[in-house]
Amino acid sequence: MKTDRRHFLQATAAAAVLGSVGVRPVRAQGGPLRIGLMLPMSGIGAEAGAAWLAGARVAVAQWNAKGGVLKRQVELVVRDDKFSSAGAVAAARELAGSGVNLLIGGSQSPMALATAPILPELKALMVAPCPTVMSLTHEGFQRNFFRLSWNAYIAFAGIGNMLTDRFKEVQTWSCIVPDSENGRDMARFFSVGVQRAAQKAGRTVKVLDPVFASLNKADYKVEINSLMNAPSQGLFVGLTAAPCISLLQQGRAVGMDRKFKVIGDAGTELMIAKAMQKSTPANLWSISYWVPGTEAGRRHAMSNALYEDYVKLTGDRNPPSIVQSSHRCALALFNGIEKAGGTDTDAVIAALEGLEFDTAVGRYHIRKEDHQGLGEAYIAQVGAREADPGYGIVDAIAYREADVAEPPSPGKPLSM
Repeated sequence: MKTDRRHFLQATAAAAVLGSVGVRPVRAQGGPLRIGLMLPMSGIGAEAGAAWLAGARVAVAQWNAKGGVLKRQVELVVRDDKFSSAGAVAAARELAGSGVNLLIGGSQSPMALATAPILPELKALMVAPCPTVMSLTHEGFQRNFFRLSWNAYIAFAGIGNMLTDRFKEVQTWSCIVPDSENGRDMARFFSVGVQRAAQKAGRTVKVLDPVFASLNKADYKVEINSLMNAPSQGLFVGLTAAPCISLLQQGRAVGMDRKFKVIGDAGTELMIAKAMQKSTPANLWSISYWVPGTEAGRRHAMSNALYEDYVKLTGDRNPPSIVQSSHRCALALFNGIEKAGGTDTDAVIAALEGLEFDTAVGRYHIRKEDHQGLGEAYIAQVGAREADPGYGIVDAIAYREADVAEPPSPGKPLSM
């Protein structure tokens, strides 16, 4: 069955306005346990927001089916962060003002950077599914904030290393990244990964100065022209979600997909293939949170349950990997609440520090020192396939984030 994506987005956006999602749970003793969820439910981030929402909804349904958390049914209270820093701050304040102190939000770096500093004031804590900017767990460390995803060093040095090792014919790389602190992290660490792989192989590989781009624009002609004129054979795209898709679609019109022998992507993966279908660039490799259906993905028992429950919820048989990132955030909170024996903010923070729990990608650990989560991640090849719906994950390489992560240094800038 094919997904009616427009209907799904409309339904989830409407539910967000009402303040809760899905079937309202049976009220157990003490009433439902309310978890705040701050996601982009409108604008250019809406499709990603729908995927994150689905992952959290699946986690809630799974735990409610087995009795809830501390024998209380879980209820999601959803607010639209509008894919903006101001929207995220407004959503956090509204949720905290209504008594919701346990939050899933800061889905990407700008929103996380805006909300993390105000969490102590709100007496709330937040677990974040996808922000990569390094300062969140270094010089900007906040005790009330937990990053349950790779950071820029883990992700972008990793994909730079892998692509350089695999595509030896690429001697020069171009990068296009957001014009932000996060974008500069992306370019910096991608270059680190490229140079490490090249040095190990005794090769010389060059990474050109990055092309910076806004996430809030529709026309990337100027940036594409710069990339087309660069003397490079490989491209790393640090734009994510709709901006990444727009760039690749517009670039295809002038042959950008033919110019580059390989394109690396910062995590949009299957969303690109869904939008571009058989026009998806060849040799598109993406950082990925979850690769269901592949040999790498089948190694973990919870992966199949997440996949089946996602399909049941949405009708979509090709979930974006970010579904797993929000599912994991919800699982972390549920396990932390049970370990703490309640929902007091300080008690749950203490319970999350050093927590280990099972996820759809295996065992996951939250470092006590800096609240950086570490588990298994993937570099996945995304492209056209003969099987329905005509696209999917073609290949995947797994790696342990703990093997490549930097040492913790909360309160201090990353030192390399």
